[in-house]
Amino acid sequence: MTVAERKYENSFNIYILSVCFIQFTVLAQGEINDDMKGAYLGQTPPSEIAQLFAPGIISTNEKEALYGVFNSGSYIVFDRTPKGFTDWDNYPIYVCKEENGTWTKPVLTRHLGKPGYFNYPNPINNEELFYGWWLPLDENGAFTNLDIWKVRYAKGKWDEAEKLPYPINTEYIDTWPSITSDKVLYFFSTREGGKGKSDIYRSVPENGKYTSVENLGPKINTSGVDHDPCISADGSFLIFSSNRDGSLGKDDLFVAFQQKNGEWMNPINLGKEINSEESENRPYLTPDEKYLFFTSMRNGNLDIFWADIKIIKKLRPVKL
Repeated sequence: MTVAERKYENSFNIYILSVCFIQFTVLAQGEINDDMKGAYLGQTPPSEIAQLFAPGIISTNEKEALYGVFNSGSYIVFDRTPKGFTDWDNYPIYVCKEENGTWTKPVLTRHLGKPGYFNYPNPINNEELFYGWWLPLDENGAFTNLDIWKVRYAKGKWDEAEKLPYPINTEYIDTWPSITSDKVLYFFSTREGGKGKSDIYRSVPENGKYTSVENLGPKINTSGVDHDPCISADGSFLIFSSNRDGSLGKDDLFVAFQQKNGEWMNPINLGKEINSEESENRPYLTPDEKYLFFTSMRNGNLDIFWADIKIIKKLRPVKL
């Protein structure tokens, strides 16, 4: 999904997490880094072998996770938290943006602890966004539930966010929405009746409403943990994280291709080019579906990696 850039105010944002955590260095809004020119912060495009994204700039010794890449790759939103972080009501969200071919340094936004849509630059009128969100946290700051929400941008502002009703959301965890171009909703859930600890589901809209859900079945879901679905815009392939048999480590990224009859083919492990002996999850396709982003624990903390999507294309069977 391509959206136009939102103009942010020029200001200093200083935020102290707590006396137990380090103080972040907060940069002037819009401060330019002359060394970062070109697409994706001037980083050398990755091959089909996963590479750490923007080391020392976005990927650091802290924990980073990507929110999204917008405006044809010229606007990047991510969060960065220190080890042991628990203040999820105020977690730090950063942005980088390209201005006249040169990128700004990462900037701590004023939207601390807010859903990702607060950081979308200039949404398109009548655009709908789906996101997972937790409400409320318990007295220890732990998640009590995760649900899927929808918000629409209309007449120059965001409408009030709406939590999707049953059967999308239940009393269990329902989150990580991913949408095709024709609004078919994919997500994972820990609800009863699944095949494992968490399963991946799909909901096809009927008259604009999500009134039914479908478990993707035994080829996609196992007795273990299958989660973080990322569906292609045309719905032809699904990337997800799983700890199923055949994983290289704790959980790996897999791809499954959908046949013309709607049946899924057996998932394929993305291999050592992408996966490691540690956890890989949170797959994300750039709007042009040129790059695959994901998070990995291979370096001892949560980092953002990227790879050329050609690795998916090479795994696609000649005939479906």
